[in-house]
Amino acid sequence: MAQQGDELIQAQAELRDFRRTVLALRQELENAHAEAEARLRKSAADAKAEAAQLESTVIALREELEEARAAVRVARDEAWKDIQEKERAGKITEDDKFTSKEELQKRVDKINGELEKAFENKEKEMGT
Repeated sequence: MAQQGDELIQAQAELRDFRRTVLALRQELENAHAEAEARLRKSAADAKAEAAQLESTVIALREELEEARAAVRVARDEAWKDIQEKERAGKITEDDKFTSKEELQKRVDKINGELEKAFENKEKEMGT
């Protein structure tokens, strides 16, 4: 009978140890889950901030692109005025004026194409 009592006491002690182990494991699991959630929230917040930064960079690049296009238009208009003045002054013929206008437009188109390509390349580089 004493041996059965000792076995019962030992079994109860083992049961208490198992309960403590289960509680400790449960707490570790909950802590690990909470840490994983915190890392996930931080990663999501970081990604959102990075996306916002990229978006503002793209907006700034678009504004620069439009400013560059406007500068090209101003330069084109000034060059066209010069061509017209030369024709009025008799320095070039009317045919030369229109040939010059076509060449001017080709250059403008080329520059605008290069500007657009540079913008697209930068956009691709940023992954947007």
